Amino acid sequence: MSQTHLFILDQGTADDPNNAIGRIFTCLADGTQGRGLVSGLRSSPDGIAVSADHKYIFWTNMGHPSPNGWTNTGSIQRCDIDGKNVVTIIAEGTKTHTPKQLTIAERSKKLYWCDREGMRVMRADLDGGNLETLVRNGDVENTEHRKDYLRWCVGIQVDEDAGQVYWTQKGPPKGGKGKILRCPINGAESDSELIEVLFEKLPEPIDLCLDTAGDWLYWTDRGEYAVFLCGRTY
Repeated sequence: MSQTHLFILDQGTADDPNNAIGRIFTCLADGTQGRGLVSGLRSSPDGIAVSADHKYIFWTNMGHPSPNGWTNTGSIQRCDIDGKNVVTIIAEGTKTHTPKQLTIAERSKKLYWCDREGMRVMRADLDGGNLETLVRNGDVENTEHRKDYLRWCVGIQVDEDAGQVYWTQKGPPKGGKGKILRCPINGAESDSELIEVLFEKLPEPIDLCLDTAGDWLYWTDRGEYAVFLCGRTY
């Protein structure tokens, strides 16, 4: 009988975030038989996703912070399910600024992720090709835009059957200005009227989880230290 495995990303802790060393490890769903897969991650790893065929593990790296905010050094990497053959599919500081949560659209074989200080919802092929911006909330070259919490995209999920992308915009810390939004799966960069606000005035929504079979949307809220859920009958 096959057993359920968890794949866990540990960002690492340190007084200086530039020196934090992250890792990826796996264990059974009951917490036993833990073993390391990837170690020595120094670029603030954040989001993780595993392909349905268990061929690859993908993760985002936020990059390196500075006194003036996060530098443009974000990247996305992947490895085989056993932790071997680590490769970079979205190179550091070239195509995404501060990538956060990511998810896999299995049918179309696409990666979707939110780029926080990049203020974007993005996607690419599983090898990093065909990079697209689906939603853009500001100019990544504009320092004031990058500092605006209301523009920051963080959590993301995709419903391929319904043709929708969901994401969070966290707002200021515990500010009650967070939102959960959605738009058509092909994006709304050229037509903001396609963007639908599902929830607003949330403390500080972060990551999302979409249960299409049960028709539920779950999210974590950093401002409330809680997990919320809502039936998708909007």
